[in-house]
Amino acid sequence: MSSWTTDDGTQINYELVTSRASQEILLLLPGLLGTINTQWRNFARPLAKEFSLIMMDLRGHGRSTNNARFLNPEQMMQDVVGLLDTLNVHRVHVVGYDFGGYLALMLALNQPRRVQSLILHATKFYWTTEATQKMREQLDPDKMAETVPAYADQLVQEHGGRHWRELVRQASDLIGYLSQKGLTENMLAHVLCPVLVSLGDRDELVSLAEAQRLSRLLRYGGLLVLPGVRHPYHSIQPMPLLPMIEHFVKSAVTVKPAR
Repeated sequence: MSSWTTDDGTQINYELVTSRASQEILLLLPGLLGTINTQWRNFARPLAKEFSLIMMDLRGHGRSTNNARFLNPEQMMQDVVGLLDTLNVHRVHVVGYDFGGYLALMLALNQPRRVQSLILHATKFYWTTEATQKMREQLDPDKMAETVPAYADQLVQEHGGRHWRELVRQASDLIGYLSQKGLTENMLAHVLCPVLVSLGDRDELVSLAEAQRLSRLLRYGGLLVLPGVRHPYHSIQPMPLLPMIEHFVKSAVTVKPAR
């Protein structure tokens, strides 16, 4: 494990996994309230056979600190940019789960020449008033501790007993921010790299209809539906997602979208 310090003094925890310098580089971004240890870990070893990997804990998550008073998506995206700059990574494929996919879209819009392809799994793009209200009600640390104690215990282990409640509250505010000031459909036309939108057919947060709409609005978008897969990360199995990631990334290397 290594760390990089942002301009505001925040420590971003990251890991590099590589076996050959000539490999394509994959950046694996976890979802909201997720970490390196709980998400993508079981994919790292098989993916490292074909690609060089960068994994990071998002600001305020896991081993990464947060010197800001809240979670701001633009600042979190700039954390990704700063880490890539520090590692001297000029071209990268990004695989994001949940909010990690949302950050990946933001990165592609901000750094179009750097991002070669995107894979967005279980990423919610459409935050309606109803969906936002429902999610913010769920992101109540006291309610979580009472109704889903096992998950609350996991958050304690991943983020610390003194920090996890505040992180959940910040996550709730972040969802509210996305619903008011997040990405819009008009912005999607400016995503110029191949994008694979991946979704489980039993996802409780993202509907198949909205995933289809997102994929069709992207200039080079595609859709992958995984049977029997729910939204929580632990429901994802390496098969068939892993070979699809490998195939999509390798195919994207040969694609040269118009700039």
